[in-house]
Amino acid sequence: MTGVKEVTAERDGGPRQDKSSSVMGYLTELPILVLFAFGIAIIIKTFLVQAFFIPSASMVPTLQIGDRVLVEKVSYTLGEPQRQQVVVFAKSVFGGKLPDVPWYEDVRNFGGELLGLPSASEEDYIKRIVAVGGDTIRYSGSPRKLSVNGEPVSEPYLQHRDQASPAVTSKACKRLDMAAAGDGCRVPDDEIFVMGDNRSNSEDSRLIGPIKEEKIVGHAFVVIWPPVDFSGL
Repeated sequence: MTGVKEVTAERDGGPRQDKSSSVMGYLTELPILVLFAFGIAIIIKTFLVQAFFIPSASMVPTLQIGDRVLVEKVSYTLGEPQRQQVVVFAKSVFGGKLPDVPWYEDVRNFGGELLGLPSASEEDYIKRIVAVGGDTIRYSGSPRKLSVNGEPVSEPYLQHRDQASPAVTSKACKRLDMAAAGDGCRVPDDEIFVMGDNRSNSEDSRLIGPIKEEKIVGHAFVVIWPPVDFSGL
């Protein structure tokens, strides 16, 4: 008798109907869950942490082409940039305007940025802060040596001796829109002076001058890819 009742229940739409309803319910909720997850990812990328792809050799040996780093966006809201920190900043500091692209390219680029993948047009640069607002900087000699506020700076992250890249002395201050201070240049308040670790192959403040703090996207603090290079910055 029990077996007859179970078969009858299944024929009347019992357990099988419940299972079908649960699958349909899941399929109905899936787009909502995807949109929710995407929204959370956008909030995290915009305000907290973002992955960045390294597109050039300007930070070798610290960062190699193809590396991916995590950049946090909170510390500069609460505090000030510090010397030796590696930062990402907006490409707009170099002047010019990013080209307009179709909306689907914007969507694809944004999706790639969420995963730290290279986009069709890189919009940000990554360099190291060597001086902050109020500092006097000098970069000269053969090989080049960096001094800040009259004191030599130890730079163990450099791989090669820099013999002939652009120097920063009092003669360069006007070109860089900085005030001369002794034999060096003074970094304006609320600005930073950045250089790539690969000094002979880097477009940085030696060419365009100091960068306004408001242009900083965030502080790069860890290499996450490739796994064998996982390390802090």
